[in-house]
Amino acid sequence: MAGYVALSSILIISTVILVIGISVSLLSISESQLSLGEKKNEETVDFVEGCVEDALLELNNLGSISSTITLLEGTCSVTIDSQSGNDWTFTVSGTQDSHTKNIQVSATRDTSVTVTSWKQVE
Repeated sequence: MAGYVALSSILIISTVILVIGISVSLLSISESQLSLGEKKNEETVDFVEGCVEDALLELNNLGSISSTITLLEGTCSVTIDSQSGNDWTFTVSGTQDSHTKNIQVSATRDTSVTVTSWKQVE
C-alpha cells in the first residue's frame, strides 16, 4: 500500500511540474513574439521617418517631392495630399517585414522648410 501511495504521489507531482513547465515555456514564447513585433514596428517607424526626412530635404532643395524615396532599408511611397502656394501636406508610407507605417507631414516652404505637423496615421 505504501508503494502505491508513493507512486501515485510521484505521478501527481511530476504532472504538476510538467504542466507548470509547459505554461512557463508558452508564456516565454508569447512574450518573445510580442517583443519582436514591437521591435519590428519601431524599426518600420524609424525607416519611414528617414524617408520623411529625405522628402523634406527634397522639398527644401528642389521645391518638390518625388513619389518614391529610396533608402538603404527600402523604398517608401510619397503621396501629396495637398499643395497650395508654399504649404504642403504629404503622406509617406513604408513597409518592412509586413509592418506598414504612414506618416503625414504638413510643412511650409519659404526660404527654408518649416514643419507644422508630423503625425503617424492609419
